[in-house]
Amino acid sequence: MVDSTLPKEYSVALKGILSLFIVGSHISGWLQPGETLLWLRICNLLTPLSLVLFFFLSGYGLMTQQRLRTLRAPSATSAELWKGWLPRRLWGLVKPFLFFSLISAFFLLAGEGFDRFSEGIQTLFTYLNYWAVGIPTPLGVGWFLWELIILYILYYISFRYIQSSWRAVMGLVALVLLLIVFAWQADFGYYWLRYPLSFAVGVAYALQEQKICTKVKSYRLLALVALPLLSGVYMWSVMTFPNKPLWILMISHVAYYALPVLFFALSKACGMTDFMMQRMHGVLGRALLWLGGISLEIYLLHKSFVDFYRSAVVRIDSPMLYMLVSYASTILGAYLIARYLHRLVRA
Repeated sequence: MVDSTLPKEYSVALKGILSLFIVGSHISGWLQPGETLLWLRICNLLTPLSLVLFFFLSGYGLMTQQRLRTLRAPSATSAELWKGWLPRRLWGLVKPFLFFSLISAFFLLAGEGFDRFSEGIQTLFTYLNYWAVGIPTPLGVGWFLWELIILYILYYISFRYIQSSWRAVMGLVALVLLLIVFAWQADFGYYWLRYPLSFAVGVAYALQEQKICTKVKSYRLLALVALPLLSGVYMWSVMTFPNKPLWILMISHVAYYALPVLFFALSKACGMTDFMMQRMHGVLGRALLWLGGISLEIYLLHKSFVDFYRSAVVRIDSPMLYMLVSYASTILGAYLIARYLHRLVRA
């Protein structure tokens, strides 16, 4: 494999930062506009991009691993390369969903008060109706995993049965667009529509990253102008959502899918990726790698604490204290789960 524009340590560290943005956006959801701290406002602005990057990195990672498998076993047949792939991948998503669903149910009941257990159970069953609109309660943030499950299946169909890589990418894009139409017609939340195409973009980028990087390097000045312009379109889209016509909304999403491609290619072409990798073993780099290593646990656990600290049983009124306690509980809980209950969460 040629030198990657997205080394594994770089992507892991990035996930550590992105997970903190998502936690912050859910904390701000419990606050009044005047209470929202600057950090939480930044989180609200960057959370959609964070999810775009998570889906992009998932697609990129799958495609990169597939290419490595092919290089390691050049004589293997397609059936041999894909044997057991889909069940392993799907279990890797279902397993953490089941584990954190139990934790979410516990905190939901605890937030109602165990002395009101019957009311808590009733609330829990009421929440189960949200499955119909794409919210897998009690683990509401688990929509991310279920959309990935569908995308993994679509990826498998495309690359298992279509021999040409680019035809497979086109097949994947077509299937993802059908998924978006289905989610739209089923009245799923807008987040079901906004992010899955970035998964397919990540797959395509993994196939052509060196060519893209070479082109970006050749037209570096143009890329340096395009990046802030796309960033501006993205920020405008987030700050005005959803107060604009649907067709403008969809066009503005071009920035969502182009930003990761341009950012990672430009970062590599300008030497920023290599610069960051050289400092990955410093204090900050190790901290981000540590956070990235438990980013899945942080993502799936944080909403339980965020809601619990504004529940009927426990209510922290101070916005600053509420934010700090929510972050501290989430990170500590995620670490303990990853450290001592790893086998129950990760496949």
